[in-house]
Amino acid sequence: MINKPVSLFVFFSTFLCIIIAVPTKGCWSGGWTINVINEINNPDRVQVHCKSKDDDIGMKEIGFHQSVDWKFCENIIAPSTLFFCHVYKGKQEQVFDVFNHTIKPLCREQDRSKDYWRCSWLIQADGIYFIDRRDGGEKIIKMHDWKNIGRVI
Repeated sequence: MINKPVSLFVFFSTFLCIIIAVPTKGCWSGGWTINVINEINNPDRVQVHCKSKDDDIGMKEIGFHQSVDWKFCENIIAPSTLFFCHVYKGKQEQVFDVFNHTIKPLCREQDRSKDYWRCSWLIQADGIYFIDRRDGGEKIIKMHDWKNIGRVI
């Protein structure tokens, strides 16, 4: 019979190996995908800069029906992952969280052909919208109005 200190050591060593291996092998829970889609039917492009504390997606210029997309693994030690975007449209802007502990439950639509969950955001002429797919359909919810910045980006 294995004594208790040895079995605890084996348990915690195994757990530590799993935590270290997860980022190199994929996400613990399948991961997340964020889509920020320009739905403004206008020849002018919008600028989108998305980032987290550790990852900077970079400044992107996107035209009508184009998007900024990325995948990530959520922090498993303390689920505190936060991504936000700063969007510029002419003399207007908006900064908003695209993923945090409050938004996460709204992103429970899973594409069964892929191993991740998805949060989708729409940039429209009158503001920023979220696509709620939790009930199987698509419900578009306005989340943010544009703010005037007084300068053109």
